Amino acid sequence: MSGRHARPDPTGDGTLDSLLVLVAESLGYGCRALPGDVVLLEGAARLHVSMRNLRQLARLVPRDDWPALVSDHVTTIVTAIEEPLDLSDFELAQHLLRTRVYPAEADSGVLASRPFAAGLIEAVVVDTPTTVRTVTTEEMHGWPVSGDALFMLGRSNVRADGPLEHEEQDLDGVRVSVLHGWTFYAVTHLAWLEQYLTIGPYGALVIAPNRSLIVAHALRPGRDARDRHRTAVAAATELQAHAHRAYEEGPGSLSPDLYWWRNGELTLLETRYDGDRVVLPPDFVSMLSARTAEH
Repeated sequence: MSGRHARPDPTGDGTLDSLLVLVAESLGYGCRALPGDVVLLEGAARLHVSMRNLRQLARLVPRDDWPALVSDHVTTIVTAIEEPLDLSDFELAQHLLRTRVYPAEADSGVLASRPFAAGLIEAVVVDTPTTVRTVTTEEMHGWPVSGDALFMLGRSNVRADGPLEHEEQDLDGVRVSVLHGWTFYAVTHLAWLEQYLTIGPYGALVIAPNRSLIVAHALRPGRDARDRHRTAVAAATELQAHAHRAYEEGPGSLSPDLYWWRNGELTLLETRYDGDRVVLPPDFVSMLSARTAEH
């Protein structure tokens, strides 16, 4: 996990854009570029394709496989829009429900979603063998379960799918827990992070750079406040650097930010850099100092 910069993008020669146009036209859609590296497909319906996410997926496969990748990606999106599921029977739909974490800008105002952390939302989705699609507030209000109870059901279904892979690793001397899995719902597991690692009164530093990855460093008591601060700065520096790299690489980029997990709550740590080292916010540093008498 060394190095502080993302790899050069090998997909930036326009090939993916051309493939997208070809696939879209074959499905009866025209294409129009929008701000934010998004392409609008207009035809039987209107849908958005994130070129950033498509490029991240393309980095994972050989170039010869790009046509199949783009075809599968676009066809899946189009099918989900043109052939919507009948979600009126909640007894059947409830087993397909999950909650998934998205960047806050993904909220179009009609999603069944709620804040998860600064810059992130938690949305109710329907998971089928071919696609994952978000649930609208209108659909949610047609069900006998809504609000917090619906999100509890979605989280319960994610948890029932099984735990994430859990590895202990060193990031340049900093011990971290790496939680990952080939799932869209890895970051939902932050809701029960304490089931994966022992977290004391200081909480943990956490990153969730993409949909498949959580990296956490549990803050330990240490010998004194100065030792706790030094350890926290080292951990924050490594986690912040890794968050930026993994966010750029994707796929499913979520956040390049550093968070503080404590008592089940995620708080954004608004850090700044002094050279290559992260400077922690004063209120967080005060917390590290204030508990000396308790240990």
